[in-house]
Amino acid sequence: MNQRILDRYLLREVLSAWAAVTFILLAIMIATRFASVLGVAAKGELPRELLMNVALLSSLRYLVILIPVSLLLGIMLSLGRLYSDNEITAMTACGSGLGRLYRPFLGLAAVLTGLTAALSFSIGPWAGRQADFLVKDAKRLVQFTPFEAGQFKTVAGGRAVFYTDSISADGRNLGRVFAEIEETAASSVVVADHGDQQIDTVTGDRVVTLRNGHRYSGTPGDAAYEVSNFDALTLRLSPPPFTYLNNQRKLSPTAALLGSDDPKDLAELHFRIAAPVSVLILALLAVPLSHLRPRQGRYSKIVFGILAYLLYTNLLGVGQAWIGKGQMPTGFGLWWAHALVLGAALWMIRRRQQVVA
Repeated sequence: MNQRILDRYLLREVLSAWAAVTFILLAIMIATRFASVLGVAAKGELPRELLMNVALLSSLRYLVILIPVSLLLGIMLSLGRLYSDNEITAMTACGSGLGRLYRPFLGLAAVLTGLTAALSFSIGPWAGRQADFLVKDAKRLVQFTPFEAGQFKTVAGGRAVFYTDSISADGRNLGRVFAEIEETAASSVVVADHGDQQIDTVTGDRVVTLRNGHRYSGTPGDAAYEVSNFDALTLRLSPPPFTYLNNQRKLSPTAALLGSDDPKDLAELHFRIAAPVSVLILALLAVPLSHLRPRQGRYSKIVFGILAYLLYTNLLGVGQAWIGKGQMPTGFGLWWAHALVLGAALWMIRRRQQVVA
């Protein structure tokens, strides 16, 4: 049997299964994230224009979690079909041993390991910080408002005072408005019958349009005032400066974790290292775990694969907690969990080879 043709065939099978599983799981996680962000937007704390941006940035972080489990399930689904259709039996009869099955799968796992490493160490934390920044900045812009019904509000460092007698539930439409604005050479008093306001999503400025009003401009203490009428008067109010502070360890740059002595930072670092390592180990585990006996259903081993993945991730989670609490030497890391699962995978591989031999 031409081994290159076989490798391409196996790679095509696992790629299609992996892509389908990844797409389904990613769609579920994005939908969940989108629903939570939509709740924030419904409260008026996040502009609707940013919903998709936040959801897409979050998807880059989700891939760190999804790639290992989707590869495991993709290999098991593809091999499950091959076993149930007796194609593995035919391959073995043609001289392709079980070791040949690993060649295309480990090649794919190596590529996905590199991708997962990039996502875990750099792209994922960056995307998380960007999404967090967008949400916090949007909340700040929404909370920055010069109007509150029945109260005088001071903005722009005390250089402007605004008052409105009413405001709509969505915060856009204003009732009668009074404003005092300090300008470079004079000050102005503005009175308008009504108005509206909105946020410029590009600059973050609050754009206030006052309608059907009068403007009185002059120097305080001087009797000479200029009076003008207007149909519409537009004011742009810039929000106060915003300094983004990241208070989530899982969003910290990897370089910051490397230079830290905090056990919790080191626990997060080891957890990031665990993501690409788990891709290779789960790929090794998937092949012997996918073996089906005659007349077994092609999906009968999927439950065992999911249980193995859950056990693996729980071991990593427990190890991360131990490191963060100082109950385990940081140098020991999470390698013990990897060693346990890798040992189980190698034992299963050896057992399958002995049975075939």
